[in-house]
Amino acid sequence: MKKVLIGLLFLSAVCLLTGCATGRITLFSESAPAADGAYRLPDAQGFVIEPGDAVNIVFYGQDETTVEPFNPEEPVYVVSADGCVTLPVVGRQRIAGKTEPEAEQALQQAVSQHLRNPLVNVRVTNAQVTVLGEVENPGTFKIDRPVTLLAALGLAGDMLPSARRDNVLIQRHEEGKVKQYRINLLTDELFASPCYYLHKGDVVYVSPRYKANRR
Repeated sequence: MKKVLIGLLFLSAVCLLTGCATGRITLFSESAPAADGAYRLPDAQGFVIEPGDAVNIVFYGQDETTVEPFNPEEPVYVVSADGCVTLPVVGRQRIAGKTEPEAEQALQQAVSQHLRNPLVNVRVTNAQVTVLGEVENPGTFKIDRPVTLLAALGLAGDMLPSARRDNVLIQRHEEGKVKQYRINLLTDELFASPCYYLHKGDVVYVSPRYKANRR
């Protein structure tokens, strides 16, 4: 009888921890991976360039002297409202709406009539993400490449014990509109989410598990 009672108590404890009712919590270890046993993650394509972005653009060529006129002392340009930058020799070029690699290819083609076998490096220099709520160090963080949601939470010192991990909010500007995504970090849905990699300007909010008591 004593053994039966202990067994029942153990099963009750398991149900409380894993959620035997309809609101069952799914842990990462319980999530089913892809058919080949690994998660298929999206590629980090670089930032999408937008009007107002500060962009570092550097040209390379076989002859350093020949390429020198293309590179001013401070090769950082602000993308105009119509999505263009004005470059030495090459002139006005539209790069908004392109990822950094796409902009490199477009500028490489534009400068190929002036330089032999040119290479171009394009990097957005003002990219940042903001992490708010139940994290150790909330704030806005400068990033030089796309970062994952988990990496952004790491920049903010990770979630506090009081944080809800099943309802992380990401606010994103897309095509002139504000879009909101909610991610449950207690499941594997993050791996298939458009928020696996954050976009520049994204705001992450981690809500508390309990509402503050009001007096």
